[in-house]
Amino acid sequence: MLGRVLKNRFKLIDERGRGSMATVYIGRDLETNCIYAVKVLSREAAADEELSERFEREFELLSRLSGPHIVRTVDFGEDRGNLFIVMDYVDGHNLKHSVLTGGPFPIASAIDAMQQATAAIANASMKSIVHRDIKPQNLLRGVDGVVKLTDFGLARSHESRDITVTGYFVGTPFYVAPEQVENSRLADTRSDLYSLGCVFFETLTGRVPFEGDHAWDVVMQHMKGPIPSACALRRELSPTFDEFFQRALAKKPDDRFQSPQEFSAALNQLPQADIVPPREGVTSRTLAPSPDATPQIDAVAQMAVVAGISGQGLIWGLTQGSTAFLLTAPDLVIGRSDPQRGHAPDIDLLPLDNGQTVSRRHARILQRDGRVYIEDLNAYNRTCVNGIELVPHQEAELHQGDQVRLGNIELRVETRQRALP
Repeated sequence: MLGRVLKNRFKLIDERGRGSMATVYIGRDLETNCIYAVKVLSREAAADEELSERFEREFELLSRLSGPHIVRTVDFGEDRGNLFIVMDYVDGHNLKHSVLTGGPFPIASAIDAMQQATAAIANASMKSIVHRDIKPQNLLRGVDGVVKLTDFGLARSHESRDITVTGYFVGTPFYVAPEQVENSRLADTRSDLYSLGCVFFETLTGRVPFEGDHAWDVVMQHMKGPIPSACALRRELSPTFDEFFQRALAKKPDDRFQSPQEFSAALNQLPQADIVPPREGVTSRTLAPSPDATPQIDAVAQMAVVAGISGQGLIWGLTQGSTAFLLTAPDLVIGRSDPQRGHAPDIDLLPLDNGQTVSRRHARILQRDGRVYIEDLNAYNRTCVNGIELVPHQEAELHQGDQVRLGNIELRVETRQRALP
């Protein structure tokens, strides 16, 4: 399809994303030279009357909506058997991509994104439209920071008849509301807000609220499983966040926030501090070689990350040279700082990470009972110990001589029997 001109006007110049039923292209309007997103339904789906009707309804529902947080439609048509929708192009990424590549959002940034998404749901609700597929892939954040809701392919209004593929519930398993599983016609704005609560949980923790080996396992947890603690996954969160999720992810719609306005007001009450104060006992110094030190390591490297266990005179280190950060705190986050977002991990690998291969919150070092562990924090480039990739939130005990890799950064575990001055 690249190079194809639809309706003698919209030239497809690049592919942006591909799904099971449609592909999104970047298109240029040959009349105005403007850039748009062009969603083209596959020929197989276009041949299915039910799916083509759903595609046309997506354009019709989007055409009713306007506002800064809804992707605006420009045109709809058919060209040589290809149904397509032309929409505003958002120069940026969806929230799922942002979490996968950068890890959990700073708290204030996550709340801001959810406030904008709530405004989009409120806009749709005013027109009696239920989206029914709120997920981070359908929330686009531009380089200007504006979040827009897109993909109304599963949406319905109270005035239109429901179109549901027989034998499947409508929605996405990781974000679907319990009542939506039982009967998609029961979904209302509170269902969309439940899904948005799941997205909020993921942007804060890097994990979806409910996981499982199969889609139905995930769905059953939405319906019957206990609501997980976000604070257990991200320790700097205030307990008020768990209180928020207890209501946002309540099983019964009547127990949730009843409107976007209630949801937004509750977001406003959450603490927005996104920088953890420096931990007590964190200092920086250079380790001088000593007779009892381990053999000299690569002299080309410039930095060492050292975790000191007080009271034992035993220093554990992830080393790359003689420069060291002596870290006596029992729980330390390793990552890459982001000054623009105000994010600063306990151990900042930015000086070593020219290619930005380390996530902002890449891993955590934990000290328990004289032992040291490293935990992957769902980093985009996984944490590896001795060449073995850790699964998200898996802990691995570190030993002398182990090789640790974060992104493109190679570190070596080193211990020294010497008392701290």
